[in-house]
Amino acid sequence: MSLELVWDFFLTLGSTSKFKTMKWPLLFATLLLFSFGCKTEKGKNNNHQTSIFNWLNAEEDIISLEIKGDLKHLFIARHKADHYHPANIKIARGDSLMQFDMKISRRGVTRKKICDFPPIKLKFPKSILKERGFSGLNDYKLVTHCMEGEDDLVLKEYLIYKLFNQLTEKSFRVKLAKIRYIDENGAVPDDIHFGFLIEGNKELASRLDGELIDPEKLKITSVDKDQYKKMVVFQYMIANTDWNLSKGHNIKWVQTSSSQVPTPIPYDFDYCGLVNAPYAVPHPQIPIKNVRQRYLQWRGKTTEELRPVCKNFTANKAALIKACQEFPDLTDTSKVEMVNFLETFFEEAEKETFL
Repeated sequence: MSLELVWDFFLTLGSTSKFKTMKWPLLFATLLLFSFGCKTEKGKNNNHQTSIFNWLNAEEDIISLEIKGDLKHLFIARHKADHYHPANIKIARGDSLMQFDMKISRRGVTRKKICDFPPIKLKFPKSILKERGFSGLNDYKLVTHCMEGEDDLVLKEYLIYKLFNQLTEKSFRVKLAKIRYIDENGAVPDDIHFGFLIEGNKELASRLDGELIDPEKLKITSVDKDQYKKMVVFQYMIANTDWNLSKGHNIKWVQTSSSQVPTPIPYDFDYCGLVNAPYAVPHPQIPIKNVRQRYLQWRGKTTEELRPVCKNFTANKAALIKACQEFPDLTDTSKVEMVNFLETFFEEAEKETFL
């Protein structure tokens, strides 16, 4: 409602017999408060647009994607630099269907070299997003299957993100999708696989009321200790050593408004023992023989600091185990493997044998 309409409304109201006794200063003050509220709400609506990811994530159900284009560039000349190529994507969420002409590219480091189907980056057109009422956030990572018949590995990694979501909001959100890939030239067979979208880096920072920090430009000397401890124990639980705090490997840094030190947020869990991908191997500098062995990457003064965190994890044991047992799209064999592997962690955590 415009200020002029509000003013006309109060003039008309003030002339009625019921309101003739009202003091005009009081009426004018009410007018100012009401009109200020209208302006504030208007500004809020204009400046607070949801992202396409938030829209997709608003419902629990799995979404459907159809990616169509000249897909052969995803699989050839893997040693060359990645470039964006045109594609068409259809997105189905419940009864809603959207279609975009967009750009896609290979991404990643190891997986794009060794996988038959590499991970993908999606770039939505900002202008079209804004026309449809979304924010201009348009870059998203799509985690895909690596080899034929290995969809369970994708689902395991997706579930690991969801487990960390249960432990802290300072984590990347993910959205599961069933994806149909269509090569318009017929060079690649049409196929349907599981995959998942990862929340954008800027969205993550905005949701946490903070901003991203580039560790290469700003030397990080201290961190959010509570988050760091939780991350260390979580990485130990899933047997992931494919991360490095000082180098920022598989970690994003967010400086929130509520803290004076930055928060480390992990991602990329396909090399962990809980997924147990056939291509996953430990880093040569880490003294373990395979990724199913756990190794505590902790740089604190003493592991005694991790005792309260271990108790928090064991308190959440039932919820974490249940999330694996009741995940509908995972095979029963994979569910049993994940639960058994987590149980070995909780045995250690309850006895505090790794501290």
